[in-house]
Amino acid sequence: MQNNEHIQDDTVPRQGGYPANGTILSQTEEQLAEEQRKADEYLDLLRRSQADFINYKRRASQEQGEARIVGQAEVLTQLLPVLDDLGRALRSAPPELSTTPWVQGLILVSKRLITTLEQLDVRQIGKPGDPFDPRWHEAVTLETRSDVPEGTILTVTQPGYALGERVLRPAQVIVSSTPPATQI
Repeated sequence: MQNNEHIQDDTVPRQGGYPANGTILSQTEEQLAEEQRKADEYLDLLRRSQADFINYKRRASQEQGEARIVGQAEVLTQLLPVLDDLGRALRSAPPELSTTPWVQGLILVSKRLITTLEQLDVRQIGKPGDPFDPRWHEAVTLETRSDVPEGTILTVTQPGYALGERVLRPAQVIVSSTPPATQI
């Protein structure tokens, strides 16, 4: 049985050797879809790379800031004994020499050093009357007292210092404790 009807196949070249318009359109759409998929993939890769770079810059900045604080803390920690020695020297100077130029010079040097430390965000921690806080203070001894609340700093034996929220050296303090309860 022969049928004169031709079943047209779009994949077979037509007259003049060109494929049917439907085939060209279909292939073009497939290529376009493939190129769009690649473009989306590249765009996603670009966005991820940008996010990774932003995160890298943030991390590097944080690490750099932390390294600066650590280095600064190390230098300041080495200067604190010098400040302690200067304070002891000034406290032990005889009162009759307090007006001499060299004692006045030491007082000025001490004030200048303290001002410089304050400008660097270094502050002294631990004052008599403050509540004891183990983050900032180191209890050297306890003293039984009934006239002040328990856990109050009575005396500072060595001042402490902090750089921002970082303890450079805890204050060594004497802390009050309550008298033991009397037993009947």
